[in-house]
Amino acid sequence: MRTIKRLVLLALVLYLGLWVFRIAARKYYVWLPGYATWAVSSPERASGPVHLFFLFADHFEPGDNDHLLQRWVNEYPTLAARHHDSNGRAPQHTWFYPAEQPIDHNMMALQQLVSGGWGEVELHLHHSNDTQESARRRFANGVAYFQRFNFLKTRDGATHFAFVHGNWGLDNSNGVQYCGANRELEMLRQLGCFADFTFPSIQWNSQPPSVNNIYMASDDDRPKSYAQGIPLQAGVKPEGDLMIFQGPLLLAPSLHATLFVAVDDANIHPAAPAGPDRVDNWVRTRIHVKGRPDWQFIKVHGHGAESEGDATESLGPRFDAVYSRLEKQYNDGVHYILHYVTAREAFNLVRAAADGKTGDPRQYYDYLIPPYAADPDPRK
Repeated sequence: MRTIKRLVLLALVLYLGLWVFRIAARKYYVWLPGYATWAVSSPERASGPVHLFFLFADHFEPGDNDHLLQRWVNEYPTLAARHHDSNGRAPQHTWFYPAEQPIDHNMMALQQLVSGGWGEVELHLHHSNDTQESARRRFANGVAYFQRFNFLKTRDGATHFAFVHGNWGLDNSNGVQYCGANRELEMLRQLGCFADFTFPSIQWNSQPPSVNNIYMASDDDRPKSYAQGIPLQAGVKPEGDLMIFQGPLLLAPSLHATLFVAVDDANIHPAAPAGPDRVDNWVRTRIHVKGRPDWQFIKVHGHGAESEGDATESLGPRFDAVYSRLEKQYNDGVHYILHYVTAREAFNLVRAAADGKTGDPRQYYDYLIPPYAADPDPRK
């Protein structure tokens, strides 16, 4: 009996030691304290059905891989057409395309997908060793290139866009090798950006200390100005330079995960296959504007054109099962009402919630930022 106790104790010490190593090696210490605070907080409860808004923020980087791009052109409409939300709308993809890949053929393929009503295109950018001035030129040139294809500008000609930073390096948070601009939040706002959709970034210093929330960040002269921010709250005017729109981050027991605990950051990739069980994880994060628990957001992300495996994970049977789970389990009209939205529409909904708007949320899809020039015109 004494030997068994010693073995159990040894196993426990070894297990805890492996966790300490994992936390240090993967930089989980950046967000674990904030996660603990979130986990023990009392969740707000909705008094009626929850409107669940689902969006896919794809770090879409096909480069010269035409075959991967063609997979999206050919396969995504077929996948999306099989699924519908509470209003009969198909899933809406958001392709965050990298400005450092000015390839006309890629942009024309995305035009085809957007004109078909399958989603919208937003700005992604990898950059390094920039000054504030060179970064601004780089962003401005990228926006101008996108606008040649009617992306990043609304039908009135105004510039608006959502953003995902390459290598998770927003606001110089991972060092100059991944950015260089300490006042990137302010610069993005001035150029027309309405929200950042980069996070979570669970193995990088760039990860915000808080998790599972949507908040306003104000810039300063230091890197990672967004480390502090003010959560969006119903009835309170948002103040700050940029909205930080985070996706789910959850620790979940799993017999198949390292140390029997999966860290689910809603990243869709071959090493973490999508599936119905992950949908349930994402729903449990209850990401919403404070005071509006009846409007909840799930933002998943991935690199849908980085490899064949990534494309299959986003276009194949496992993600088909994700949509099926959402529609069967979270769209009964009593407990949940499902909505498929783009990043732009999600921003508009968040701002409408903060402004105290109520009623059918579909009327706020274009609340502050109207549709882009590339989007299909329902009047035609």
